[in-house]
Amino acid sequence: MAQRRNGSQNGSQIPRFRVLSASALLVIALLALAFSGSGLSAAAIQATPTPGAPTLVPPTLVPVQAGEEAVVRAEFSALADIQENRVLRVGTYYNAYPFAWLNQTGVVDGYETDVMRAIGIELGVDIEFVQVTRQNDVESLLSGNVDILIGQQVHTRDREEQLDFCHPYYINEERMVIRQGTPYTTLGQMANLPISVEIGSRGHRALLNYAATSGIQYDIRTYFSESAALDALANGDVEGMVGTLDSLRRAGRQQMSLIDQPILTEPYAIAVRRYDVNLRNLLNRSLQKLKASGRMDEIYDEWFPNADIDFNSLIPVYETLYEDARGLDDFNPDIPYPPSPVLERIQNGLPIRVAGLVIDDEDPPAQARILNDMNRAMVDYMALQWGAQVQYIPNSSRNAVDLVANGQADLAVGVSPRWDGADRVEYSLPYVQHGDRLMVPVNETITGFAGMRGTGWFIGYFADDEPDADHIRYYAEFFGVGQNVRDPFQIYNEDQAIYTMVQEDNINAIYGDSLRLLALMREGDGDSVKLLDDWYGDILPITFAVPRNDADFRALVDFALQDMARDGVYQQYWDTYFGLGDPIPIPYFAEVSPDTVIAPGS
Repeated sequence: MAQRRNGSQNGSQIPRFRVLSASALLVIALLALAFSGSGLSAAAIQATPTPGAPTLVPPTLVPVQAGEEAVVRAEFSALADIQENRVLRVGTYYNAYPFAWLNQTGVVDGYETDVMRAIGIELGVDIEFVQVTRQNDVESLLSGNVDILIGQQVHTRDREEQLDFCHPYYINEERMVIRQGTPYTTLGQMANLPISVEIGSRGHRALLNYAATSGIQYDIRTYFSESAALDALANGDVEGMVGTLDSLRRAGRQQMSLIDQPILTEPYAIAVRRYDVNLRNLLNRSLQKLKASGRMDEIYDEWFPNADIDFNSLIPVYETLYEDARGLDDFNPDIPYPPSPVLERIQNGLPIRVAGLVIDDEDPPAQARILNDMNRAMVDYMALQWGAQVQYIPNSSRNAVDLVANGQADLAVGVSPRWDGADRVEYSLPYVQHGDRLMVPVNETITGFAGMRGTGWFIGYFADDEPDADHIRYYAEFFGVGQNVRDPFQIYNEDQAIYTMVQEDNINAIYGDSLRLLALMREGDGDSVKLLDDWYGDILPITFAVPRNDADFRALVDFALQDMARDGVYQQYWDTYFGLGDPIPIPYFAEVSPDTVIAPGS
């Protein structure tokens, strides 16, 4: 299945109508590399994810405490200087084409620099590009010479010892190329064979690291350029070549194909100093606005016109984005370190306090009901991997985030992130998506608003979600059927919603959040109705929530989610406990940066 541009798992996405308006760092123990990924042929150049399968990999380990020298804690966010000077100093490489490089006219150019200029416009600040190298980029950031880093900054687990990262906006890969017609389909089949690389490249280092961690050895032959390494493959001097996917695409070599499994997955993202949560939130909000407005698509298409990307998975849009009118000066320039890090609780043998599961709850929300079994299975699995105990807090499905923000819980499940809550808790990577859709009787032939021809269409919405009435009116006009759709019908009793539509025939469709509608289908007469494929407005994420700026615990949760997806556990729980649609892609952060070489046998 090819990646989709801002698409849903099942249907198209209709745009939203609203207008954008003090202890040492705990470092993550490194795990053995194990990858699963997508496949591309030289002719088709299109990603096809392969199903994940359980692998014999170590569990996600609880980190051990690092020494005080691991990181120096800053007292103030880089926001302080940005607010004072109205300048965002962006450290970047000047030779990272097409992402960031100095062009022939002396202008810093590229996909990532265009993203930064768009962020500068959104924030009302000037963008000052400062040249850094792979030898001094992190030090330039930590010393305050620059405010952020871009230019193929790869989000990896080891780099989280010193850095935090914003939403990724590009996924690259180091891939193995073979000649078409050769019998190799896996990296393991190429053990001990001659493989060409450009000497000193990320592909070279990634292959060395993969060999060191997987135990699969290769006869690595080095060449002075990517072109020479590809020539060696074409001439039969080697059996494979490893390079960076976007560069291999540009090379356009014929009669070559790619091994499905990537050597390394590289999410590119803006890097900030560790714990600089206010700056990271500000930049993430800007990225979400660019995504929601379509500007990210425009920038991406200018640089990669023939490649798709799933921005819904990479840059999730939080609720209340449009209502968040805060400007640059409204973000606090402090750094709020967590007073009681959750990892200390785990290391001291205390249980992880989990809120949000339906336990003794009266009238829990549909979102909590439908995700309850899956959420519990995932938490139990993560706790098992960490060697931790779990304490589930009863009657917490409606105030889970409040409990985490107030220090009464360590983890909230099934959270739909909101910008009016981003200063209270931290959000994990998404593991479910939801948004507004239409439910209709199973024999109805329309596929969405556009099919509502003829007069007398009644569309119901839930009375406790009043804005949906305006959404219905907007989309009826947007699709040219405003004259056919009557005034929206309020549904006060959600338990009777399907009966009202199917049996009483009082309404023709129900508009609402997809998880709410799915819960009603599962709990009621689900065979009599169906959910239409199209999404209306933003596709929103479901995440875990952890205490504010508890970066180490947030990282641990994210890594556990990634490992569950890599090993097939996430897909298994999705099918067993949720079973609706397809699991969403979860970006994987490799254990080691491609700019680092692992010593053999380590």
